[in-house]
Amino acid sequence: MDKLIKALIRMDTQLIKVGVLVTEHAMLSAVTGVEDILAIANHVRVQPAFEVQRVSIEQDVPDLDLLFIPPAKLGIKPNFSDETMMSQLIKVSQQGTTIAANCASVFWLANAGLLERRSATTHWKLCDKLATEHPTIEQVKKHQMVVDEGSIVTGSGLFAFQDVTLHLIARFCGFELAHEVADMCLLDFSGRLQAHYERFIPDYNHGDERVLKAQKYCEDTPLNEQSNQDMARICNVSEKTLTRSFKRSLQLTPQQYRLRYKMDLAKKEITINRCTVEQAAYLVGYNDVSNFSRVFKKVVGISPAEYRSR
Repeated sequence: MDKLIKALIRMDTQLIKVGVLVTEHAMLSAVTGVEDILAIANHVRVQPAFEVQRVSIEQDVPDLDLLFIPPAKLGIKPNFSDETMMSQLIKVSQQGTTIAANCASVFWLANAGLLERRSATTHWKLCDKLATEHPTIEQVKKHQMVVDEGSIVTGSGLFAFQDVTLHLIARFCGFELAHEVADMCLLDFSGRLQAHYERFIPDYNHGDERVLKAQKYCEDTPLNEQSNQDMARICNVSEKTLTRSFKRSLQLTPQQYRLRYKMDLAKKEITINRCTVEQAAYLVGYNDVSNFSRVFKKVVGISPAEYRSR
């Protein structure tokens, strides 16, 4: 019991040292956003818990409990294999610092080898790329907003730094404080999923005329009349040959492509036209609602009823 009391006193009195890594491509709203949310946590808590400072890779990163890597500005492609950045991140990790990153900045962690045999997430548009380029990652959790692997925490899209920061407030100082900060900032701390925001955006820039013809078939043919066999026939190849082409160009099979295309149309019907689950199922070619719900959950990550209620 004495040890527990001493630990609680230490938690109450010792500041958690936080560094926000500022680079030339960092999204400044994320830099100041993390600082502001932690400042609000200090205010709500009365007795400050977080000591926040900006750090740079050009200088030795000081001893920290937590290091945030903000997302990069849109339209800018940082060098995610920058040797200085890699060595700094590895050094910080070896010092026992928890490192948090979201959106494309997760690729810095991956290239530094810090995601090997760990689960991670990033923006839904980048998840397949992360999994393909870094097969040693245990699992890329496409539908998750935040993935906590202990010393490494990853988040999804650009403004998911808010979710990551709230998550880490809860981890270091307790759920009640994080919840109170979320309420004060009008932020969502309900355990939302990235699955609510994902969209299927077909890639037409792969240069394979055969696959482009198959994609046009998907767009022009009524959903209830489509089949893999007809798609292959339209392209004048066997189903096996078409599958090889799809995997090479899109990293998907024709069946996976068609299902993603269908389920994205269903999501649009639910979101834009406020369709019921039954109506959405019928509109994308399903007479069996239970079968539609099963496929929707497999592709999207949540049930159509959960998606609609959101």
